[in-house]
Amino acid sequence: MKRSLLILVLLIFSLTTMSAQDIADVRRQYQETLKRIEETDKALNANEKSVKNQLYRYNIINDQVKESQKYLNRLNAEYNKTRSAINELNKEIKALNAELEKRQEQYAKMVRQLYIRLNDNDKLMFIFSADDLSQSWRRMRYLNDYAKYQRQQAEVIKEKQAEIETAKADLESKRKEQAELVAEQTAEQNRLKKERSKQNSIVQNLKKKRSSLQAELKKEKQKADRLNKKIEEIIAAENKQSSAAGSSGTASAYAMSVDEKKLAAEFGNNKGKLPFPVSQAGTIVVHFGEQKHKDMKYVQTNSSGIDIQTKPGAEARAIFKGTVSKVFSVQGTNFSIIVRHGNYLSVYSNLEKVSVKAGQTVKIGDKLGTIYSDPDQNNLTIMHFQIWKDLQKLNPELWLKKN
Repeated sequence: MKRSLLILVLLIFSLTTMSAQDIADVRRQYQETLKRIEETDKALNANEKSVKNQLYRYNIINDQVKESQKYLNRLNAEYNKTRSAINELNKEIKALNAELEKRQEQYAKMVRQLYIRLNDNDKLMFIFSADDLSQSWRRMRYLNDYAKYQRQQAEVIKEKQAEIETAKADLESKRKEQAELVAEQTAEQNRLKKERSKQNSIVQNLKKKRSSLQAELKKEKQKADRLNKKIEEIIAAENKQSSAAGSSGTASAYAMSVDEKKLAAEFGNNKGKLPFPVSQAGTIVVHFGEQKHKDMKYVQTNSSGIDIQTKPGAEARAIFKGTVSKVFSVQGTNFSIIVRHGNYLSVYSNLEKVSVKAGQTVKIGDKLGTIYSDPDQNNLTIMHFQIWKDLQKLNPELWLKKN
């Protein structure tokens, strides 16, 4: 029984300790995400007249609602784990109490029997009434062993009582943890309700400005199409010019040297680990690929990368070592930089100033340029970021480390 209790306590302790550390990390990351999103929301809300800003706000609040729901699900899971631990501890306390009661009864019975049978005089008579000296020693040893067994049983009872107290303390701790989780769940549900209300308010506002929003989206699509066309032209031209080991590249594939193959492999192995491409805290306000808004079915966007809103003065930073392939500008998107990492490419657009030139080697984290802050949008600072593999567009969010 003692061994099984030890195993149970160690198991519960290890699981709850790991769980407590895990939920603490999740809580910290979630709070950091909330803080970053709230700062972005304030920056976007500073210019309420801009329908584009309002759409960005809708997007980040939508992300915030998703994050809140994920966090709430995690809290529910932790609550269930705590409830299971409490149930196990209750079962163990019940079993320990039953065993303690049984041992106490046995001990009391044993003491009564010994007292009735043998008082101090009886013990002496029991020893000296032996047939010979050898039998006297055996009787004496028997009485000593019996007394030792009594002491051992008393110690076992004390140990059981201590085990029960430990289990009760663990139970109290788990109940406290459970109460805290319930309070946190309630607070998170209320916060989630407020965010959904805020989101609904933005939707209603955008519905009133439907024509303006659609015109803005059309304008943004035209700029994005020009940028993507230019990027594709640059990549296709470089692919045709490339050669490795006597083999010529094609428009759709870049022929790599041995070193470039090694670099591309390193880049590929870092999927999900690459740093955020801006020097200051940033929030994704436009996601990769086709986005349909369930609350506004007339709004559909399709992005070849992600848009990151950050603070004025923020810089674009290289996500991996490589070579600056091209520095160019497209109407409406300011300067853009392409960095080649073998047959992978990272693209940084909407830069006001450029700090590198074509052919320059860069390291991870190197400054590439300063992101443009729009004075007409209350210095709104947004960088468009893409990742390509030859002529294939990749989802940057799958490659970047969680910010």
